[in-house]
Amino acid sequence: MGLSTVELIMAVEDEFGIELAEADAAKLAVLGEMHAHIVQAIRQRGESPNETDVWERLRAIVVEQLGVQPAEVTRAAHLVRDLGAD
Repeated sequence: MGLSTVELIMAVEDEFGIELAEADAAKLAVLGEMHAHIVQAIRQRGESPNETDVWERLRAIVVEQLGVQPAEVTRAAHLVRDLGAD
């Protein structure tokens, strides 16, 4: 993982109060997979997350951290290939 990806993961962890193990984070290169992982982590805490809210918060983090346009941030977007993360 490059610096921008590490910073993105740290921002996600801070925003959602979760911890992503490095092995898990490396597997979450597609945003839809990352979203599902975040939702699952929140559920494991015993909470019932609003999945749309989680997506919008994740999307905002990606836009801020990677400097991409919101329209580029889709569930099928790959962090490196599509969004230019390193």
